[in-house]
Amino acid sequence: TLFFTFKIAEKLALKNATISALIFICSPLYFILTFSGLTEPLFALFISIGIYTLLTNRFKLACIIMSFLPFIRSEGLIILSVFGLYLFVKKEWKLIPLLLVGHVVYSIAGYFVIDNLLWIFKKIPYAKLSSTYGSGELFHFAEQLIYVIGVPIYILFWLGVINIIWSSIKKRMTAEILILVFLGFFSFFIAHTLFWYLGIFNSMGLKRVILGVAPLTSIISLMGFNFLTEELVKEKRRLKQLVQGLIIGYIILFPFTSNPAAIDWDTDLSLTKDQHAAIRLTDTIASYRTSDVCFVFAHPYLSEALNIDYFDEQKRKNLTTNYMDQIHSGDLVIWDNWFARVEHGVSKDFLDKQTELDCIYNSRVWDKGREIHYAVYLRK
Repeated sequence: TLFFTFKIAEKLALKNATISALIFICSPLYFILTFSGLTEPLFALFISIGIYTLLTNRFKLACIIMSFLPFIRSEGLIILSVFGLYLFVKKEWKLIPLLLVGHVVYSIAGYFVIDNLLWIFKKIPYAKLSSTYGSGELFHFAEQLIYVIGVPIYILFWLGVINIIWSSIKKRMTAEILILVFLGFFSFFIAHTLFWYLGIFNSMGLKRVILGVAPLTSIISLMGFNFLTEELVKEKRRLKQLVQGLIIGYIILFPFTSNPAAIDWDTDLSLTKDQHAAIRLTDTIASYRTSDVCFVFAHPYLSEALNIDYFDEQKRKNLTTNYMDQIHSGDLVIWDNWFARVEHGVSKDFLDKQTELDCIYNSRVWDKGREIHYAVYLRK
């Protein structure tokens, strides 16, 4: 993704293109989540490849690549709309249907499992005008952006935004930057802002979603960097080099500072208190674990802590109210107060009232004001 972000900057004829890659990797939250199994980094990769392919005039291939974005993250539909607008502006109307290739491929692939070609529309988990997680402030994502990209890049980003808007007014901005980069980012950003504010599409208001458009953020920030160093002080070579050096140094050093928006190396790249609590739980109940025991839980990390296949129904079943009549004597039900309660709607009171279950473990810990609660029940 770093490489293609850099190549996009080159193709857009932006000066100091390598700085876009530096900006990208020094964005604190992106650096942290690169090591995760989350979907945002893959989403960012496909955006960077798709835009680069488009800028090299391989329009058909670019459309096909981008058509798979909604199957990495659902808001890929937003980026597809921006892509379609770009094709329309460039009078490449005939290529717009290629943006549906991903839908066609997944419709056919899923048909053999679900027996319904329209499953990709009917099974979208976020397609509802409500949210399990409530709603939040209108400027939530605007405030959280600084914790995603860090202070120096945050400043460069808004300078880049001003630069793009001003250049557009002066009619000195290309359609590629204006539509693919600027509109691409802000359509995504505004959509998530509204999803959280209105409490729709199961939005949780997580700041990490912005990482999906990190290549666009990096390009805009590069334009802010160039605005400062190539336009404001372009006539003074030594001053320009000094300003560039100071900014680059600040970008590199910032993740290692104690700023709240920087990387906390002791916690951000280590197991969470939630994960430590899960490990302690599995150690405590080890004596109840037999060769034929089946675990019933909702928290995905418990599979890691227990060293069992999450999808092996002989060893693990999903914790829902529907599964209660499918567990057998000796099986272990592990309840937690997030995935089980919030995601699956199984309360601890419900389990406590099941006469065939004995509570053999109960643990509470706190992490930054959030209670982490685990309880384990043995089926009699």
